[in-house]
Amino acid sequence: MPGDRPQYPEARTVDVRDVVAGVDSPDPYRWLEDDSDEVAAWQRDQQSLTDTMIGGWPHLAALHASVDTFVADGTGSSNWMVEPAPRYAGGRWFRLDRTPDPDYPDRAALVVSDGPDLPGTVLYDPDTDGNRQISWFAPSPDGRIVAFAVCADGSELGEVRLLDAESGDRLADRIPQRTMGPLVTPQWVPDGSGFFYTAADTSSGTFALRTYFHAVGAPPPDEPEPFDVAHGPTVQVSADGRRAVVSAVWPLPQYVCDLPGRAWRPFVRDVDASVAGVIHGDRYIAVTDHGAPRGRIVAIPFDAPAPSDPATWQELVAASDRVLGHVRLIGDRLVVTGSVDTEARAWVFDLDGRELEEVPLPGRGAFPLDVLPHASLVPPEHPEEFLFAFSTPTSSPGVYSYRPGSGRLSTLREPRVRLPGAGVSLRRARSADGTEVPYHLVRPAGTDGTQPSPTLITAYGGGRVAWPAQFPGPVAAFVAAGGTLVISHQRGGADLGSDWADAGRLRNKQNSFDDLYAIAEDLVRTGVTTRDRLAVTGWSNGGLMAGVAFAQRPELWAAVVAQCPILDVIGCHRHPYGRFAVGAEYGDLDDPDEVTRLAGISPYQLIENGTAYPALYVHAGGADVACPPGPIRKFVARVQAVPDTTAPQLLRVWDRVGHGTATSRSDGVTHATHWLAFLMQRLDLTPVDPTAGETRPHETTAGSGGAR
Repeated sequence: MPGDRPQYPEARTVDVRDVVAGVDSPDPYRWLEDDSDEVAAWQRDQQSLTDTMIGGWPHLAALHASVDTFVADGTGSSNWMVEPAPRYAGGRWFRLDRTPDPDYPDRAALVVSDGPDLPGTVLYDPDTDGNRQISWFAPSPDGRIVAFAVCADGSELGEVRLLDAESGDRLADRIPQRTMGPLVTPQWVPDGSGFFYTAADTSSGTFALRTYFHAVGAPPPDEPEPFDVAHGPTVQVSADGRRAVVSAVWPLPQYVCDLPGRAWRPFVRDVDASVAGVIHGDRYIAVTDHGAPRGRIVAIPFDAPAPSDPATWQELVAASDRVLGHVRLIGDRLVVTGSVDTEARAWVFDLDGRELEEVPLPGRGAFPLDVLPHASLVPPEHPEEFLFAFSTPTSSPGVYSYRPGSGRLSTLREPRVRLPGAGVSLRRARSADGTEVPYHLVRPAGTDGTQPSPTLITAYGGGRVAWPAQFPGPVAAFVAAGGTLVISHQRGGADLGSDWADAGRLRNKQNSFDDLYAIAEDLVRTGVTTRDRLAVTGWSNGGLMAGVAFAQRPELWAAVVAQCPILDVIGCHRHPYGRFAVGAEYGDLDDPDEVTRLAGISPYQLIENGTAYPALYVHAGGADVACPPGPIRKFVARVQAVPDTTAPQLLRVWDRVGHGTATSRSDGVTHATHWLAFLMQRLDLTPVDPTAGETRPHETTAGSGGAR
């Protein structure tokens, strides 16, 4: 959509150099990192410009209604974050409930009931408690107490609360530390006397997650547990209460202790591999990528003389072409989730590793709750049944249950919304180094593929996290309007195993971006779209990816949307979480050679005059701890100053909003509508009106259950 260059708020420049590991680079907009009155006024002017350009679109209300229809549950974010499956404890079920009555509530309530989908008692409703959101919950094994975290004002830092599950009364326990979103869920000891929890610590100027143990009824702990585990320590507790193991987001069972004494001793240390498993008796049974990038299952005795030596591990299930992701202990069986050709699968094994059956799944899609590397380091939702959320690119998450050996899948909650008539196919593009990169293509109903259509690539490509073939939430409105959606499985993510992830991380990070460009070029070459109708978006790590794509290959795109991104990789040395994230995924900010390399993938440093950049929309949260708005403001100011770019370069920083996982449903719908409106204006798409002959999903779906 052509147009005159917008009149941007003026941004002065300063003579500042950013010196990192002895390498310096110009930082002319450093002042925009501050929280001054001048910066606040500049940001308000940016908001006004963006809101005027978006708000003047005549189809905004119809798009908002369409997005609202497709955000059937969850936060409304276009990332993979969905709410957990119901948890069974003490003969009852606990869940986060968004039952429509008649409309979906803004925030999920904590409910206890006699069945996973039966009406129950509301224990806590954040809709009656100000601008708050539940980020996780964990009932005690006997079901008497439930611990949960409440986030305020969009921040992912949550206050831990304890409730009596019978009366709903809040216990007197007060825990001062704040947990970090749904990243690490606490675990109880089996007798319900206390639980381990992981809290964020930014007091020293660095980002750290530390683990504590809280005894119910006792004063809160002053000191964390005495172990040093980086990257989000997670404590696992055995069902018999004999042992606890501490692992991490990038899982490795580094320490073990006997309970209740908590005398931690080293277990599996200094192994360059992922080891994610369960405690069974005297063994730790785990999926590992050591010697098997796509995963194998091993058993490691707790009393082994050298548990850190992989040569001593007992192999239960050998490596194969299938990707093994997570193992859970369900009764006396091992349920292993993974994928084949990026699409979710699950298998059942006995405790000796003999394969017994494959779990019947409701389609070709994804386990959205399994994408994080440490996803299985929590107790199973039910001791005898495999409970899971599952979605496909054309159906929102449903909740299902499978009892090993039954051969029958039970549906606890049907998907609340579908993309009727949409078609899904798995394709491959050839990257710059010859690697074939898979991607899913989701075409709207009525499309025969003979004509190019507006196309949006969604991608993540980092953190050893898969970007699965799952329901796109609000982005389904783009498909319903006639757009084509692409789900990229580029390197950096774990879609095809750990070697696939490592081939797009750290010194190999450019491969991840090249994979994205290969998919874009393949879409044009095969006639799916044209360059003037092609867009890309990503969130968090994917937001940085979108920023890199904007700066490295501007000619590929009609429009780019970067959500909650890091856009100044070099400047991350000033921000605790940014330094943590860059060091884990991109490179070492203390190494001059690495800093020089990182400048080649840092969007802020890459912008230059003489280039015509595509249309840009950057979504940010004013309360975002992970990706604060200061560096984002700098990047947008730098792009707006490029005289050769006439396409709009817009910024929207949402007040009282964090990284997106603690956002209310209505806010999430508004945010997604905003950036989707920007894209659809640029790509000349008109949203469908869901009220014209269509029914809202919750009016036609039976079995959603629950009571508010």
